Amino acid sequence: MMAVPPSEATIQSTSARTEESALPNRIETQSNQLITRNCTHCATPTLCSVEENAGPIFCCKGCQGAYELIHGWGLDSYYQLRQQLKHTGIVQVTDGSQGFAQFDDHEFLGESTPIETEAGLVTCQLAVHGLHCGACSWLIENAAARIDGLKMARVNMAEHTIRFVFDVTLLKLSDIAALLNRLGYQLSPIKDHVQGHLQQENRRQLVQIAVAGFLAANAMWIAVALYAGEFTGVATEHRFFLTSMGTILGLASVLGPGRTFFRGAWGALQARTPHMDLPIALGLCVGSIVGTISGFSGQGQTYFDSLSTLVFLLLIGRWIQFRQQQRASKAVDLMLRITPQYATRINSDATECKLLVSQLSVGDLVKVAAGESVPVDGIIVAGNSALDLSLLTGESLPVAVSTGEFVAAGAANTVASLCVRVQALGRDTRIGKVMQAVENAAVEKTPLVQLADRIGGVFVVAVTILGLITFGAWVSAGWVVATSHATSLLIVACPCALALATPLAIAVSLGRAARSGILIRDGSVFQHLSNPGIAWFDKTGTLTEGRLRVQSILGSLEALQLAGCVERHCQHPVAEALELECRSQRLETDIGTAELLGVGQGGVEGRVGNRLVHVGNQNYMEQHCGSLNEHWLHEIESLVERGHSPLLISVERQVQAVVGLADPPRRDAQSTLEYLNYRGWQIGILSGDHPQIVRRLGASLGLDQSRCLGGLSPEDKLSYVKQSRNGSKKTVLMVGDGVNDAAALAAADVGVAVRGSVEVSLQAAPVFVASGNLKSIEQLVKGSMLTNWVIYRSFAASLGYNLVAVGLAVAGFITPLIAAVLMPISSITVLGMTLLSRTFGR
Repeated sequence: MMAVPPSEATIQSTSARTEESALPNRIETQSNQLITRNCTHCATPTLCSVEENAGPIFCCKGCQGAYELIHGWGLDSYYQLRQQLKHTGIVQVTDGSQGFAQFDDHEFLGESTPIETEAGLVTCQLAVHGLHCGACSWLIENAAARIDGLKMARVNMAEHTIRFVFDVTLLKLSDIAALLNRLGYQLSPIKDHVQGHLQQENRRQLVQIAVAGFLAANAMWIAVALYAGEFTGVATEHRFFLTSMGTILGLASVLGPGRTFFRGAWGALQARTPHMDLPIALGLCVGSIVGTISGFSGQGQTYFDSLSTLVFLLLIGRWIQFRQQQRASKAVDLMLRITPQYATRINSDATECKLLVSQLSVGDLVKVAAGESVPVDGIIVAGNSALDLSLLTGESLPVAVSTGEFVAAGAANTVASLCVRVQALGRDTRIGKVMQAVENAAVEKTPLVQLADRIGGVFVVAVTILGLITFGAWVSAGWVVATSHATSLLIVACPCALALATPLAIAVSLGRAARSGILIRDGSVFQHLSNPGIAWFDKTGTLTEGRLRVQSILGSLEALQLAGCVERHCQHPVAEALELECRSQRLETDIGTAELLGVGQGGVEGRVGNRLVHVGNQNYMEQHCGSLNEHWLHEIESLVERGHSPLLISVERQVQAVVGLADPPRRDAQSTLEYLNYRGWQIGILSGDHPQIVRRLGASLGLDQSRCLGGLSPEDKLSYVKQSRNGSKKTVLMVGDGVNDAAALAAADVGVAVRGSVEVSLQAAPVFVASGNLKSIEQLVKGSMLTNWVIYRSFAASLGYNLVAVGLAVAGFITPLIAAVLMPISSITVLGMTLLSRTFGR
């Protein structure tokens, strides 16, 4: 393998300028001997002498260096492949004097450029400029195999990004940037490229749609005038003018906005790979040829109104798909917004300063006040508190933490201030790795191929072949008759109705579902939910209300009041539950003499007046008040068996009451699960909460205990979802609420985020239930089954119509004019059947 050539002299701009400055002299002295040839590397027109024409010609020293580099590596096939793909030029080599040292600076790359380090290897993703075709991708990826230390390079032509894996002991990122610059490709941080590229592509597609819409509307009005003239009569010169204008508008639509389909089809033919643009381009091509001949000959119909409308609708569908992909690509950035953007750093002189989290370094000390979220992964160096981890693990009860323990970014600090030493930032944190799992799970998903697409593609080929057969069968009656019958067949058997059945039914159901509070961003949900498999539910906030509530009280109500007085000084779910219960019992907790004395591992200590009060779990109470008697131990055991979390209250170090806390199930949970079970779904729970609490909830809901799993991390949930999918043709449904479910939601066939889910879960899940009512899950399944029935019914009607119409056209009973009139009937039929159907309660 070759290492990166150390010399950059061949790409220096000074050399290029010298070469260019010498060019005028050559023109003056040898003007009669100069000819123009394209640069061998970049295809820029270049003057050369007759003698130089025998070998490679270069416009500058940079291109010469790139050519010699490619030739030296034995990658001459690059130029052959580029010629086959009809891309004769690439971006010229730029000024190499600019230097590339900035690529070794993490601040230059920014957080938007993913950089991962593992076992001496670094993975980095950057934006790449100058990509034109598959030859560019081939050259870069094959060049990687010739570089010592560059283990892998993968080009994403769709996003114009490149992902490297390289050995930092042998190679630097600046070396890779310099090398690619020599080949004619420039690297930049993703933050400087992707958003601008996506916005530019969005604008380009919208302009195409606007132009196609304008042309389609005008072509349609001209067609209306021509069709009306068949019955009312129209002057010959007026007919010719309208036909000519319609033909021009139609050709402008096909060759202008519609050229994107020809480009895709041509690329697919060259690469010998199937592509959805192939049948589209075939239909546009045949229709345009026939329409042009008819339009300028004055005989027959042009049908360009149909072609221009088809281009317009196809471009709209492509833009919608692009927008969905663009939203999906933002999921990673959205997840990082869950953690704070700013942090309070404690300096070496004990002063504090507020700054961006990205400006922190590993080893810094940060202060996390009560009520704030932890901005980094780190170790507590000072302070005791309790963390609400429901955002990360789904655990309903806060977890006590103290000096020396690990804390994760995204956890909410509920009691007292903490001092944390930074261990990981941004994408290196636990939540950053969950984010990566979401992205990977979304990428691994195989897109659902609709039945209409498969049959539609076969139908187009079959109709084309049948059209040729029809032409051959009728050619004995004259080529005009043969062309008329073949054209009638191609027009009347237009697969528009077949293609319309599925997307129209899905679009109508999506709108009706949205009006019912169910937001669906992926139409494949309907087909998946019609194939029952296993439905996994998160516990906290999904099957339960997501808030602690006092379920039982044993002992003194006065002790409950004193506990409420102490806890009201804490920002803690337990404090909220006690405050709500005191209010329902009409116990006053706003007592001025109450104060919080300290926070311990699993409890708090306070004073109300002259009485000392402790509130906490069993371990905390035994540490501060001594061993518990048999009575209280029995009550604690009874509460645990019922799935409640016991909270003890002592006054003057004597236990006075025990409170049972729990996150109660939603009122509609039982009926929803019963309906899903009736429809053939297997039900299970995946939760980060205590396994005993999870099993108790499952038992109360009538679920199989073997599928009630607790104590799971986000990675564990993802693993169970993946295991459920492996080797199974049944649908895996995941219903969740929280960041911890994001990866599992993305990995499932259908992910449903309920109310209360953070924005990231909505990016991972194709369904969002805005109302938070679990009855919406039942409505979603019902609506999906009805939508699939509408699709199959409409599809059958469209297919039946086309089969009858094709038979009549082959037999010669349909003229092109009648075909043009009949063609919309199938679409209108599908439209009526779909709009009159009752899905999602409408």
